[in-house]
Amino acid sequence: MTYDQKTQVGKFEIQIDSKEQYGFFEHDDYGDELGGGLWFKNNELIDYDGLCCLPKEVSKGVEELGYTVDETFKD
Repeated sequence: MTYDQKTQVGKFEIQIDSKEQYGFFEHDDYGDELGGGLWFKNNELIDYDGLCCLPKEVSKGVEELGYTVDETFKD
C-alpha cells in the first residue's frame, strides 16, 4: 500500500492510502496498542478496529485529510 495522506493530531499519527480507501492510526507512545485500521468508501469512514471508541484526535485528523466521519464514530 502507498499511504499518500498523513497527519499528526496530538499523539496520534494517521496514514491513509486514498486509492485503496484504507488507513491506520497509531499512538506515539503506545504504538498499535492504541491504534487500529480505518476503512473508507467514497471518502467516508465506514469502519475501524483496534479500540472500542475512535479517539477524538483520530476522527479530527481523518476529517482534516478530507474524509467524512459520521457522528456515530465520534465519542
